[in-house]
Amino acid sequence: MSDDATPSGRLSTGVDLLDSGLGGGVPAGSLVAVSALPRAQSEPLLYAMAAANSTRYLSALRPAEEVADALTTAVPMGKAALDVDVRTVDGDDVLGSPEEFLGGLDAGSLLVVDPTTELEQGDRHRYSEFLDTCKRALRMTDSVGLFHCHENTPSVLRRDMTLARADQVWDVRMDVVDRSVKTCLAVTKVRGGTPFGLVELTFDEGGVTATVGRD
Repeated sequence: MSDDATPSGRLSTGVDLLDSGLGGGVPAGSLVAVSALPRAQSEPLLYAMAAANSTRYLSALRPAEEVADALTTAVPMGKAALDVDVRTVDGDDVLGSPEEFLGGLDAGSLLVVDPTTELEQGDRHRYSEFLDTCKRALRMTDSVGLFHCHENTPSVLRRDMTLARADQVWDVRMDVVDRSVKTCLAVTKVRGGTPFGLVELTFDEGGVTATVGRD
């Protein structure tokens, strides 16, 4: 489900202020890394962008049914039916046959990998080949890849490769202020553009909204 207000050659993030800061959305062919602690509220960003686009969602941790239920719950009332193909995947299988999981993407669609951890823990050469195949598939179909990158201690193997190949990095941070949970997003890397932040994220029945953050 593409957003008619999104400029040609860009995919909507599903969050108006984020679209505006990115010049109307994420450029087609881009790979985006969403970096967040596992306890932070980052999944709604994936759902918002999935709801705004035709999407293939590769879930390397949760069963497909669980992800599909979460997506349905997250979609604002009155929105058209989701166009999301959710697949449960095994990281080793994806690295072994990336074309099987990345082939046949719809033109101008979104590819979600959630999370990237299991793939990044694999062989370095195979993960490099996976990234090459993914970037090629995104460019050929004018699509966007959204990689959910959980931060861990110690750092995940190959995370350096993910961030280096990413065209954009969205850094999600969570804090508790006056007994309320505050979630902020900074776009710390924009290849060919200008990083920006902070925006404060709000999560409700209407989906994800963003306002200009305050330090």
